[in-house]
Amino acid sequence: MTPGGPSSPPRRLPEAGGPPRIPPGAPGRIRPAFPMSTGPGLAQLDLEAFAERLAQRTPTPGGGSVAAYLVALGSALLTMAFRFTSGPKHAAVEAAMAERTRALEGIRARALELVDLDSAAYDRVTAAYGLPKGDEREKAARAARIQEAIRGAMGVPMETMRAAVQALGVAVEGCPAINRNLASDAATGSWCLWSAVESAALNVRINAASLADRELAGRELAECERTRARAAELAEAARRSAAGHLA
Repeated sequence: MTPGGPSSPPRRLPEAGGPPRIPPGAPGRIRPAFPMSTGPGLAQLDLEAFAERLAQRTPTPGGGSVAAYLVALGSALLTMAFRFTSGPKHAAVEAAMAERTRALEGIRARALELVDLDSAAYDRVTAAYGLPKGDEREKAARAARIQEAIRGAMGVPMETMRAAVQALGVAVEGCPAINRNLASDAATGSWCLWSAVESAALNVRINAASLADRELAGRELAECERTRARAAELAEAARRSAAGHLA
């Protein structure tokens, strides 16, 4: 989605990420090309309603929001597992597990915010494509706004990836001493986090492909790949810990 490209955004292209939120009425605020949802945030929907929203033929929510939700789910499963690692049998590690649950709760709270931020970002890109292009001045302003939105559209999935890696680090610290009855739950949580990284990375990559600033695109892609590699390393370490408990 570079200046001079298609007149409308490719189907679901930049569905993850977005620039910082602009308060209503602020100078330069983008006016949507179509009405946006005024209903409850995605994170406030029940499971059935969220799945229904995903299935609708609408631009958002999409894979980026699901990636963020996977971070919340993975963090929640690990939190449960660590909370069960308590009592006399686990007295030596109970305090450390409690500290890890607090860290995971913070990650989960932010991940739920990212679910909605992700969808809002795609709406911003779509709104930029809907700006007028009747003359050269409008075309230039529209092209600049599209690029601004695309640059921001990498922010949310990158944060999703970093949050998942942070949670995976907590998993690796705690899984060796986990209550063995919760080993499968901890492993499932870890794989949710790894899946979140891989899913969010796709959104970073597809947005980077539309950046006119190729130097910036290269930097973002390099960070994305480093984060993916770290996530894979941590997820495998968590898998090995869980496997040891299940043997």
